[in-house]
Amino acid sequence: MRLASLRIAEVALRVSDLDRSVAFYCDELGFEVHKTGPNVVFLTVGPLPSPLGDAGHPQLFALFKREIEIDAANSTFDHIAFEIDPDDYESELERFKSREMVIREREWPETLLWKGRSFFFRDPDGHVVELISASVLEAST
Repeated sequence: MRLASLRIAEVALRVSDLDRSVAFYCDELGFEVHKTGPNVVFLTVGPLPSPLGDAGHPQLFALFKREIEIDAANSTFDHIAFEIDPDDYESELERFKSREMVIREREWPETLLWKGRSFFFRDPDGHVVELISASVLEAST
């Protein structure tokens, strides 16, 4: 079953040299830095024509330092995120829960310009896949 509303929202990879990788993707592919942290850089790939995109969430490519421990506090590394429409979120969550595939759920915090909710599961090769949906959108301030 394919959801008509499915859009790539984010791809995240762990890299051995964060500065080198950021320079490569910016210089060679023209991505722009969206947001940085001590162990992560989010690069803008393009606009996300969707409810999340309307609230300031572009298509993102995230690069994380490989040596950082993977845990829930660090979101997820080495994953791909697909945005789905808010109307599909509950039914998709229940569908994946019924298959005992959901490994984590997350509400996106008040500190962002947009709000959302996600759930994560693994594909057959163990890659983490996230389905994210806008929940309550607020105007940018």
